[in-house]
Amino acid sequence: MKDKETAGCHFHFDNVFAKGQSTYGGIDLYQIGEICCESGYEIAPHLQFCLELSCIVSGSGYFIIDDKQVPVREGDLLFNAVGHMHAIRTNASGPLRFVYLGFMFNEEAHPEFAAMHKFFQASPFYHARDTYNLMMPFFRNIDEFYSQKPHSRIMIKNYLEEIIVLAYRTFAEKNGPAPRYAPAKSTHSVGYTVYSVIRYVENHIFELKSIREIAEQLGYSYTYVSHTFKDKTGMTLQRYINHKKVEKALELLKYGNISITQVANRLQYETVQSFSKAFSRIMGYPPSHYVALQRQENERKAE
Repeated sequence: MKDKETAGCHFHFDNVFAKGQSTYGGIDLYQIGEICCESGYEIAPHLQFCLELSCIVSGSGYFIIDDKQVPVREGDLLFNAVGHMHAIRTNASGPLRFVYLGFMFNEEAHPEFAAMHKFFQASPFYHARDTYNLMMPFFRNIDEFYSQKPHSRIMIKNYLEEIIVLAYRTFAEKNGPAPRYAPAKSTHSVGYTVYSVIRYVENHIFELKSIREIAEQLGYSYTYVSHTFKDKTGMTLQRYINHKKVEKALELLKYGNISITQVANRLQYETVQSFSKAFSRIMGYPPSHYVALQRQENERKAE
């Protein structure tokens, strides 16, 4: 993905590498960056020469692959295969901000990457919601390129592999039956049941809507899950979910550089006010105060 002109962009942080210039284990990195396009801006059609993954940070628009127009919005992932025409157009209502990664696997890649490559190339594109929160390793990886701290190459390689594997899981699960988390039913499986709930909450924090939904997905009754979790952990499942959502909110506000309203939306709160109340109950202060603290810390580091 490469736009021909920077006019119409609020900002564009781009790193472009020639073939073989930036290799991390079994991954040849061609491009990584972030762009925020003004409303109505278009990135001209171009032939996709490498595998590319984009994560929509905010706004909405369209990714055009060949003759297919795909609407995207905040929290979406879009993957482009090699050899197809690709273009991007923002909506007139506001800017479109996204991070992107262009790469290919090389001969040093682990055999498991071969199956991923085959999957990625099996369709001109894949489109799904970001259920694994790829935005975080994306931003941390870009930060490694920007800051160039000691041992950045090790961190970049780890983040690249994490992003690619999680993207593969996201699209594979959408295009096939997702693995079930239900443990084998047994009178001795109570501890494992609680842990399966914990893992389910962790892996689905951006799409959780109710405890009843968790129970159904795990194959248990609402009453059993609620009672067992409280009995074994000493806290209600709803309280645990609230804490995990605030924990994720702290991560997003610190590393994601996105607004409080966007965080509230990502975490399925009905309003930003309800999110602020939940945040304040756990942290003792509103999310706006936490954002101000992070801003002060960043300014101190920049001095």
